[in-house]
Amino acid sequence: MGEPLQKTKGVVDLVFLIDVTGSMSPCLNALKNNINLFVQSLTTRDANNTTPVRHWRAKAVGYRDFEHDAEPIIDHPFVETAEELREQLASLVPEGGGDEPESLLEALYAVATMRATEKDAPPDPYAWRYRSSAARVVIIFTDASYKEPLAQPKGARLDDVINVLMTNRIILSIFAPNMPCYERLAEADKAEWYPVEGGANPQESLALFTSNQDNFKETLRQLARTVSKTADVPLI
Repeated sequence: MGEPLQKTKGVVDLVFLIDVTGSMSPCLNALKNNINLFVQSLTTRDANNTTPVRHWRAKAVGYRDFEHDAEPIIDHPFVETAEELREQLASLVPEGGGDEPESLLEALYAVATMRATEKDAPPDPYAWRYRSSAARVVIIFTDASYKEPLAQPKGARLDDVINVLMTNRIILSIFAPNMPCYERLAEADKAEWYPVEGGANPQESLALFTSNQDNFKETLRQLARTVSKTADVPLI
C-alpha cells in the first residue's frame, strides 16, 4: 500500500455569491446582521479545545444581469474578520431585476475561474489560495431562476459551468427556489442545495426564510458546520 494521502486541515476560502437585484434586500440585511454568528460557528472550539476551521478568508460578491447592467458583478477582496465581511455585505445595494431569469451562471463561472496563487506563494486577497492549500467554498443566495446559455462566456451552458466548478474544486452550498434548474445545478460534485419555499412566490419565500431570525441563525450555524467538514483538502 502507498503512503496515506496527506491533508491540509481546517483551511478554507469562502465566497458569498449573492443576487443583488431589488427583491434581495431582506436576505442581504439578514446576512449582514448575522454574519458574526456564522464566523463564530466556524471558529468555536470543540470538546477537544480545537477549532473546526484553523484559518478562513471570505468575501461577498454581488451579481446582476450580465447583458443589461453596467456593473453586472460587484467583487471584493478576501478578508479575515467578520466586521470586514459585514462591511462588504452592507456595501451591496439591491436594485434592478424583476425580469428573471438572472445571471447566476455567469457570476458562478467568473468566481470559479478566479485566479489562484501558485503553490507555496503567499495568499493574495484577489485570488484563491493554491488548490491544495485551502478548500474553496461558494455559498449562493438567490430568489430567481438562472438564464442559459450564458452571456459570458458567450454560448456556454450549465455543463460548462459544472465542469469549471469541478476542475477548480469548488464546493457549492445553494440557497435558492425549489425549481428544476437548481436540481440540475446541484448535480455538480460536492454541491448541496437547500430549497427555499413557503411563500406565494420565490421572492416571498426567500424573504420569509431570511426574516425568521431563529431559523436563519440556525441555518447559518448548520452551514458553518458543513463548511468546517469540507475544510480538509488533499495535498496534491
